[in-house]
Amino acid sequence: MLLRYLIGLLCAVLSTASVCSAAVNGSALSVINLSVDATTADLSRILNQSLQKVLYKGNGALGTSVEVLRAGPAVITAANDFVYVSLPVQLSFGYGMFTTAPLRTDLRFKAKITPTTDWRLKTELYYTGLSDGLAENVKLGPLTLKPKSMIEGVMQPVQKLLAPIINTKVNEAVRLREKIAPLWQSAFTPVLVDKNFSAWLKLAPEKIVLGPLQTANNKLHFSVGLVTAAEICLGPKPAAVAARPLPTAQQLTAVDNQFHIRLATDIFFADFVTALNPLLVNQTFGDDKKITVRSFTLKGEDGKLVITLTSTGDFEGELTLIAKPVYNPQLNVLSFENVDFVTKNTRLFVGVGSWLFSGTIRDMIKEKLNSSVVSQLESTRLKASSALAGVPLGGHILLSGSVSSLKLGESVVANDRLSIQVLVEGASNISLR
Repeated sequence: MLLRYLIGLLCAVLSTASVCSAAVNGSALSVINLSVDATTADLSRILNQSLQKVLYKGNGALGTSVEVLRAGPAVITAANDFVYVSLPVQLSFGYGMFTTAPLRTDLRFKAKITPTTDWRLKTELYYTGLSDGLAENVKLGPLTLKPKSMIEGVMQPVQKLLAPIINTKVNEAVRLREKIAPLWQSAFTPVLVDKNFSAWLKLAPEKIVLGPLQTANNKLHFSVGLVTAAEICLGPKPAAVAARPLPTAQQLTAVDNQFHIRLATDIFFADFVTALNPLLVNQTFGDDKKITVRSFTLKGEDGKLVITLTSTGDFEGELTLIAKPVYNPQLNVLSFENVDFVTKNTRLFVGVGSWLFSGTIRDMIKEKLNSSVVSQLESTRLKASSALAGVPLGGHILLSGSVSSLKLGESVVANDRLSIQVLVEGASNISLR
């Protein structure tokens, strides 16, 4: 039972409908999240490999000449959804035969990075000022210069030089298209998720959505969501669907990686028998009058659980109890609240004593049935999370998920099992190994 449930959950983590209906009705979709990250250390490295020595050489104010040279590696940080660049430079001013001694400062910029529909990144670079330490006034022959204001005058061509270089290197560092395209292509090929059942996970990708850039701890982070339906197919490997070209990116303010799946799970009566067996079989009950339970059976009948005890002692024969599961939506609890003996048997064992009706066996069975439901569902949640810890989707792509909670719904007592509607909640992600 549990294995069948886990197979269903592997499908359901990508679908908000029942196991095999998602790809049929085409309306039940969930989002699988892929995190695309890059560090500012990587960005700094590739940017510094490309920056030239001379950043500007030309005319300045008051008939002066200005030379701006790179004086060290650029330092890049990331915070508040911006990328910040600090570039050490050496400034020299000339006027006729006069030249100033080299002046050092840092040019500071911030960059806003946004994804485009063709899976590239667009960088908008803004100049934010100089570092401290630059002299307010500098003598140059007959002139008295104000370096801070003069560097502001030549900043536009420096920024124009830097902007396309930074834009190119940001794309090289993040490689958004290179990471998304393999995921999209592999999603069209069925994946074996359980070889014992020959169970195949078949996806039906619809689109890809992309969240805005987020920065923290000097990392650039994009959330990409694969929107898809899915089904589980048993038997031979299904034919792969021809992969469509990578679609344009649809931008959202946020990409949710939560899944919310409604499905049915089964607790077989055999599991209840295992839980009740040590408490009932060969156990003696009663004070003055005693009975010993030798065996018992469980079955479903008319929406109720029927428990038949075979006893010896002061009463030899069969005692029948019925139990009806009741769901409490406020407490999210499924329990057996109505456990009682079938009244048609009353005249046969009334002489054994009224303790039978006051609860000795009845309450014990009720308590164990309730705890069995709780333990079975928690075990299912843990094992489902374990099964979803790593599902290869081909190549270097790994699907992982975790089940955080199971919310119960209505239940149905069948002949050999208790079927419960369960809303599975958790999160799913894809990582590139």
